[in-house]
Amino acid sequence: MKKLALHFLVLMSATQIFTIYAQTSERPKPGFSLSIEEVNPSMLPSGYPSSYHKLLVTRTNISNLDESFTRSDSARGIDMIVLLDGAPAEETDSMRDLREERHPTKPTLWAGSVPRPATIKPGKSITFPLEIRGYFDMTKPGTYTITVSQETFPSDPEKSVTVKSNTLTIVVPEPEADAPK
Repeated sequence: MKKLALHFLVLMSATQIFTIYAQTSERPKPGFSLSIEEVNPSMLPSGYPSSYHKLLVTRTNISNLDESFTRSDSARGIDMIVLLDGAPAEETDSMRDLREERHPTKPTLWAGSVPRPATIKPGKSITFPLEIRGYFDMTKPGTYTITVSQETFPSDPEKSVTVKSNTLTIVVPEPEADAPK
């Protein structure tokens, strides 16, 4: 009986130690960083409206290993937080479609070619455009703040870490009043 009680006590202690260890395991550090900047409107070809906003997202490999990155439609993996004067900006149909694509309510078949990944060497970066105007209505006057983020392991939430970019501010001025004729 004493032997059985001793085995039970050892088993309980081991279970508690395992539980404590499992709860304190750290998530891995991200292997990349993100930064954003607005494409200078003067660099856009003539004919673009003043409400056109395009971002450049830079992903930098901060690990010691080569990183594989797929360039095609990079917005699929990027979460965008766009606020207008502190409140969520109005999403476009494209943003709603992108959200549905990420979390479909019904299974869909994906058709198309498989994109070829690029390799980002340690310490190097890759920059890609993000047509923010395509996902959020940025025609209303006010102050827009934009931050992008990405999960390190989107398919494994237990292991994933959210990497956030800097926050970019874009001010859309009130339309100028028509001059008297």
